[in-house]
Amino acid sequence: MSAATGTAAIAASFADGQAQIERRRRRRASDPEIGKGMLINGELVPPGQWQHLAGQDGMPPDCPVHVLGMDGDVLYVIDALGQLASISDHAFGQNKVQRLFLNRMGYLYWAFPRFSKKLTVDGFDTVAVRDALYRAAGERGMWSASNRVRGLGGWTDRAGTFVYHAGEAIFVKGREQQTGDYDGQFYPRRPAIPEPWPREVTDDMLRQTQLVEALNSFTFERQQIDPLLVLGWLASSFLGAALPWRPMLFVVGDRGVGKSSLQALVKGVLGDALHATADTTPAGIYQRVGQDSLPVAVDELEAGHNNERVKGVVALARLAASGAVQFRGGSNHVATSFTAKNCFFMSAINMPPVPPQDLSRMAIVHLRPREAGFSGKPPVVDQETVGRMVLRRLIDRWPAFDETYQAYRGALARGGHDSRGQDTFGALLACADLLLGDELLEELKLPTIDGGLDKWGKMLAPSSLPEHDDALENWRRCLNHLLTSRIDAWRGGRQQTVGALLDELKVPGGLDERGANELLAQIDLKVRRAEDVLPGQIGGWVLCVPNISQQINQVFKGEAWGGDGSTGTWSGALRQGEHTGAIIKSKTLNKTRINGVERRCTLINMRRLEEMDADARDAAH
Repeated sequence: MSAATGTAAIAASFADGQAQIERRRRRRASDPEIGKGMLINGELVPPGQWQHLAGQDGMPPDCPVHVLGMDGDVLYVIDALGQLASISDHAFGQNKVQRLFLNRMGYLYWAFPRFSKKLTVDGFDTVAVRDALYRAAGERGMWSASNRVRGLGGWTDRAGTFVYHAGEAIFVKGREQQTGDYDGQFYPRRPAIPEPWPREVTDDMLRQTQLVEALNSFTFERQQIDPLLVLGWLASSFLGAALPWRPMLFVVGDRGVGKSSLQALVKGVLGDALHATADTTPAGIYQRVGQDSLPVAVDELEAGHNNERVKGVVALARLAASGAVQFRGGSNHVATSFTAKNCFFMSAINMPPVPPQDLSRMAIVHLRPREAGFSGKPPVVDQETVGRMVLRRLIDRWPAFDETYQAYRGALARGGHDSRGQDTFGALLACADLLLGDELLEELKLPTIDGGLDKWGKMLAPSSLPEHDDALENWRRCLNHLLTSRIDAWRGGRQQTVGALLDELKVPGGLDERGANELLAQIDLKVRRAEDVLPGQIGGWVLCVPNISQQINQVFKGEAWGGDGSTGTWSGALRQGEHTGAIIKSKTLNKTRINGVERRCTLINMRRLEEMDADARDAAH
């Protein structure tokens, strides 16, 4: 698909060429020949005689190596290419010095000359280099790479202005600046990734990319919604750490429905601004990503016999959504911190088991089989233009992001989404809105801010989303695990679960309270009539769950709510549901005698639980 033609393409190509020329001019070295003086401010300064021209940090004038400061025993500097380099106290050898100065050997021999017996320059003085760098570090003071270095991708400065680090340069409000210190942060020079399109991208130019048509060519389960969510993810991936919340997207579909083609489309738009892999571990990802805020795509993240690796990748994506700091131990017993701020794009045939806390942070889109006889080619994009145009549109429209984001969050809140749903879908929709604008959204017959966004609250109602099908609250998952556990006793030729036994209590002529408790005692539970426990309630049953119990701990063995010995976390988990009225933890009511011992218990009001389930069924319909 052609994204730029005619004068727009010519103007962009010319601007790119001018930028490259200017970069080469700035970086062109004019170092003296070995043994010759260097002209500085009209003065010809002999080798090693620059001290009267030293800067405030004591370094020679116009030095290509800049000292940032110290962190413990590690010295941080910017090398001659503009990259971040670190030096430990035992690594100041000749090779390390050459590594720092790289193609600026002429300057190195001039600033730190080593003289022969004939007083000619025959090398450089490693000790003098070390002395100068440490002296400068003493002047600069403390400097930590963990919270000062920003890698490739999108960021904001302290004023909220969007900053894009493209490797060879950074772009602030779309205008190019040199890498290095900016607004109290350090942006090291890195291998180049696609840069913003050099001119404004109009609606017509964005139409010509046919990006929306390419996404619509896939057979999504929700054909009006899902292409926009994918588009929103593409936009959010460019913005990266600038976003208050980085959404993750999971694509599910059988073999042959187009998952790989969709991954290829994503790769085509993002190009080298994407970390893509099909087989990885969490450690592999954070070692590859480093300090970048670039997106991560993981294909074939399949469920299997051992899902620990998969769970680890998804957990990393969850932490990246909010930008949580993680700490890692090092081989030298020195801890390092790692902050992931990346948008994750994952795909699989079989959705792996994902904890509810992760489901609430992702959007799930399903691809369906194409019609019989479909022979269309996978859509491709022009990597030289489409991603760059998308990036430019986002940069130009960034000042409107916060207002747009809050507007979508408000609409989703009115539609019943909790804060996590507002964060995830709000970010996806706001980024798509930022990219398309009102005119293109109207062409797609989608709601706009001016026309009102409440339709999104209905189109993305939580009850209709696969992301929320299994996303029960923690207390309810804990209780469900307990109610579906089997009692180690036989009745009527079969073992019963706790929940099934409680249901039998409601059947006329069925199990009575005494018979139920004889069976429940096998796993240290007890059931009581509600009127005997709860003041004012007539009818129903109360399940008493001991807060400390060896048998209950066995029920939760291997689960998040278990623990050691007779103590676990199930009581605390259950009490998270106290606000519903189904859980009672009153100290004046919760003492119950079970298996000959009086216990403090968490009380489950089974009638209230049934009412909640009935309300949920009614809401779903």
